[in-house]
Amino acid sequence: MSALSFLGQSQQSLVTALLHHRSGLTVDELSQLLCISRNAVNQHLSSLGSSGFIQSAMQESTGGRPSRIYSLSPSGLELFQRRYSFIAKLLFTWVDKNLGEQELQACLQSLGEQMAGEFENRMANQLSPTDKLREVAAIMSELGYDASVRKSSDQHDEIIANNCIFHKLAEAQQGFCALDLSFLAALLKTDIQHKECIVKKGNYCCFTVATQVG
Repeated sequence: MSALSFLGQSQQSLVTALLHHRSGLTVDELSQLLCISRNAVNQHLSSLGSSGFIQSAMQESTGGRPSRIYSLSPSGLELFQRRYSFIAKLLFTWVDKNLGEQELQACLQSLGEQMAGEFENRMANQLSPTDKLREVAAIMSELGYDASVRKSSDQHDEIIANNCIFHKLAEAQQGFCALDLSFLAALLKTDIQHKECIVKKGNYCCFTVATQVG
């Protein structure tokens, strides 16, 4: 189900109008397009803006009073369903057929390291091991893993992920979990062990931090 369906009908119409007008629209233009009052448009823009779905800027004018235009933010564009998993599955199928097992694992490890690189600045700002673990859990949750940190019975730190964002791919090729392991190892700069796996009928994915986080 698309996240768009969780918005009210008027807000769906508004964001759809902005999708069709990427350069942005003014309040008056939105009011005319949607056949609702300016006050109603402003209320919807305020609500959608608070959620991070709308961005605004002043429109350059050759004469007269400049006006504010509204457009979809990157988060707003994500409201519309995109078949990322479908495309990823096709890409993975091609890679699986054209690369050997060793090359495939090297590819997945490299992808995990590249993913971690996108969050390098955020991790650099975390000074203590505890802060680093919490930040990793926050990053994973933002990506859809629904992650948290806990202590195991032997006092090792564990990262629990209640959702596998690559579930269909991992079902087709269980070696795909190498991407998660590489991602976490690069973020925390330590060894990671995959203690429990959703794809292998576990209740969640459990990643044990093998050594002290630096």
